[in-house]
Amino acid sequence: MPARNDLQKWALEMERFCAYQERSPHEIVVKLNRKKVGKEHINDIISHLKANNFLNEPRFVEAYVRGKCNIKGWGPHKIKAGLKAHKISEELIKSGLGNLKLTDQTQLLNAWLNKKRAALRNEPEGPKKTAKIIRFLLSKGFEMPAIMDLVKTS
Repeated sequence: MPARNDLQKWALEMERFCAYQERSPHEIVVKLNRKKVGKEHINDIISHLKANNFLNEPRFVEAYVRGKCNIKGWGPHKIKAGLKAHKISEELIKSGLGNLKLTDQTQLLNAWLNKKRAALRNEPEGPKKTAKIIRFLLSKGFEMPAIMDLVKTS
């Protein structure tokens, strides 16, 4: 049984961990599991972090969506998969993805298309090149109908 000191030490360490950037409860659980902290203590620490506003799932989702879209250039499918990996609820994922603007997504998709076309400029035009572009855009998390519309029109 860990001493009260250890619990306070872990809570303080997790406060610093959460203060650095937004975190999901799943990240806290993983980090504490690596430190061999018991499940009942993990729940106490997570409750403490939520009560003191160090941990806030809606705030995490908002920051995650904004960061992955604006900085990494990810599409909605890849962002959704990342949020699911953090064990975020479906309702929070939907509300977070609802904040994505369609115009921003279209601009991102165009930017990735132009980048991939530039990388494949020496490759002959044809179905093989188109398939490579489509696979690349799918890997960035964009939807097939949007990709096909863009590839057909350009």
